Amino acid sequence: MRFLLYASTTIIILFLSYKFRMSRALLMSAAFTVFILATRFRAFPEEVAIFLLFINSIPLITEKFKKDLAEHKQGLRVEFDEVKDNYEQLSGKDKKVIESNLDSDKKLQQVLSLYEISKDMSARLTLEDIFATFSATLKKSFRFRLARLVILNDSGGISSVYQVEIARAVNKKAPDDFDRALVSVEAMSKKVIQLVRDEEPELSRKLSIVKDFDTLISIPLFVEEKIEGVFYIENLPRLYFENFMILSGQFAIQFQKAILYKKVQEMSITDSLTLVSTRRYFLERLVEELRRSMRHKTNLSFLMLDLDHFKEKNDKFGHLVGDVVLKEVAVILKGTLREIDIIGRYGGEEFAIALTGIGRDGALQVAERIRQNIEDAVFKAYDEVVSTTVSIGLSVFPDDAADINNIIESADQALYKAKESGRNKVC
Repeated sequence: MRFLLYASTTIIILFLSYKFRMSRALLMSAAFTVFILATRFRAFPEEVAIFLLFINSIPLITEKFKKDLAEHKQGLRVEFDEVKDNYEQLSGKDKKVIESNLDSDKKLQQVLSLYEISKDMSARLTLEDIFATFSATLKKSFRFRLARLVILNDSGGISSVYQVEIARAVNKKAPDDFDRALVSVEAMSKKVIQLVRDEEPELSRKLSIVKDFDTLISIPLFVEEKIEGVFYIENLPRLYFENFMILSGQFAIQFQKAILYKKVQEMSITDSLTLVSTRRYFLERLVEELRRSMRHKTNLSFLMLDLDHFKEKNDKFGHLVGDVVLKEVAVILKGTLREIDIIGRYGGEEFAIALTGIGRDGALQVAERIRQNIEDAVFKAYDEVVSTTVSIGLSVFPDDAADINNIIESADQALYKAKESGRNKVC
């Protein structure tokens, strides 16, 4: 019975010491001390004294353990906070690394995509094909209001304008005031222009008078250090600027290649002095027209022209004057003939003409008109005033010959006859 009392009292004091502050625990142990002294001390004085000493020491011992436990918990909390901070820092670094890797991967994909587009443009030769590839990529990869390719002529004026809009086909437009204003600015600056509203007020104000825009990028397109075109894009968001500049840089390179290719091609098929077809290209076209006439069973007339006494005029006035005469004769021929007729410079002072779908009677009328126009013309070259006449030989498919060599031979013989009979004639 005494053991049960001592045990229950110890448990109660121990519980109260942990549950409450030490002062309250001491008050409770003092109350139990008074109770036990009153009921048990006389019967068991020594035993009660030891037990009372024990239960009164419990709050003190418990308080010591509570302080040690609190300090230990505080230490654990500090360590936990340090571990948590380290974890958050590592997580943040890991997140940044992941984001950086994703960003790098995204940029790599963009570069690879631009490389594929550049390779695709490089496989094209004509400006139309290159610009079609470029504009398709623009519409697929970027958001913008519109973009325009302005192509300049030899004098610096606008030759043609192609417009790109999202969800619409590329189409040809007439140049407007904004095109002219921007070309004028680029002709002076000769550099890429990037404008964001209100950031460059002077230039923005100058251009925004003509057209309102939020952003504008304009890129001059050079060929052999001369501006041959301007490409500009309106209302492109700033986050696209970098990728657009990479893509447009590739287009500028391909633009230069296309223009140079066109010039080389024109040089190979166009006589540099008279600006009519070269002999080689003229004969290629003549073969094509002859085949077409054979298929459709139509006439094809061939004229061989030779300027009378041209060598004597060259010797008398000089080759520069002779060049002017040749150029002016070519202009007369172009003005006299139809657009579908083919004109070629056959030799030094010889020209050749193919008249498609025209028989002998019609060809004689055309040849006589050419002869008369040249005879009536007066050529002013430097300080000289020169006139000339022309002899013309005519042959007709299929009346005179059925193949290219015989057609030319027949016209050549007719030309020889015209010269032998006094020149300035059509035979």
